[in-house]
Amino acid sequence: MNRAGKAAGDQREEAKKMTAEQNKPEVNETLKKLLSGEDLFETVETDRGTFTIKYPRPKVLRQIQVLLAQRFDDVNLGNIAPSTLRFYEIYATLDIVIVKAPQWWDDLDSSEDCPDDKLIGDLYRRYLRFYNRIQSEIGGAGAGSGKEPPAGASGTEKADVVAGAFSGIAHDEGVPGADGRTD
Repeated sequence: MNRAGKAAGDQREEAKKMTAEQNKPEVNETLKKLLSGEDLFETVETDRGTFTIKYPRPKVLRQIQVLLAQRFDDVNLGNIAPSTLRFYEIYATLDIVIVKAPQWWDDLDSSEDCPDDKLIGDLYRRYLRFYNRIQSEIGGAGAGSGKEPPAGASGTEKADVVAGAFSGIAHDEGVPGADGRTD
């Protein structure tokens, strides 16, 4: 190959490298933190005290599903109302994502032992807002992202909780407060 042909080949390779570099997706700060192993937390004030919620990574979302499965070991799920299953998903989620709480909460075996349904609903809504906000920041699924959440991601699948203790908790933008708005 002559010099001109080699130079043209070198230029093509350099252009390919530059194009590949330009086409790399930008990694935002929130995603960088998560990818580097940094945990993300949100502290929420309630009438019952201060709670700290930890953003759940996919591995933690699987742990929530395992906890749910353990709670229903040897139970025919066909005999349990879907709303009851949803309540248990809420309890399992809170048991995992709340990492700091008032002493009275820490003394409970599980969030399902908390008699204050309003508090449970409030904490779960705040968890959903936090989860959806982080998903939105990293460009993933969540409220307002326009993307469907991954199947099995606790607190993200589109399902309403029917009338009952946690009435009004749902996972789509149509539920007041679930998307982080206060209006």
